[in-house]
Amino acid sequence: MKFHFMASTDEISDGYYLFESKTGGYTLPFPEDAQIDQIHYEKVKEHYEGIRIVGERDRTTGELYKAYVTYENPSISKEADIQLSLVKDAVGYEGEFEKKEHDAIIHYFAQAKYVLSDKTSSVYRFFGLIEANDSNQLIRYRYSVECADEQKGCDYDLDAIEQEVEDMMTSVEFKRE
Repeated sequence: MKFHFMASTDEISDGYYLFESKTGGYTLPFPEDAQIDQIHYEKVKEHYEGIRIVGERDRTTGELYKAYVTYENPSISKEADIQLSLVKDAVGYEGEFEKKEHDAIIHYFAQAKYVLSDKTSSVYRFFGLIEANDSNQLIRYRYSVECADEQKGCDYDLDAIEQEVEDMMTSVEFKRE
């Protein structure tokens, strides 16, 4: 784990550390087995940050997982519909999002299964948008777990994966405005 993004070396909950954005705009729980892919890290001043997180073992499936997190703090408000269309375009999703309102954020969430072009494997994706209630800050995210044998199938507890991802993403704290 790369601690230069961590607010502390102390766990904040079982298996999670507090990730602190280099923009200063947000924190989120970061899995202990995960690493930030340095090649896919991007930051533009305090307004934008894109990271790819790769983990060795999803808690539910035991498989490798990847997460993409994009933070923005634009000077003008961007409508949720525009932001959700960016998420949809990134994953090729045509459906609707579930909307949940929390104290400080609004969370839009969806999941989908994609069979890869080789037809032998598939990917389960969990994705969405988190908006701050009192500022223009937002996070778009995608989380994926691969099923290596599509013919045999993977008996994953998708509800448990969804809950784990949702818990992590709704624990985001936006820091400034």
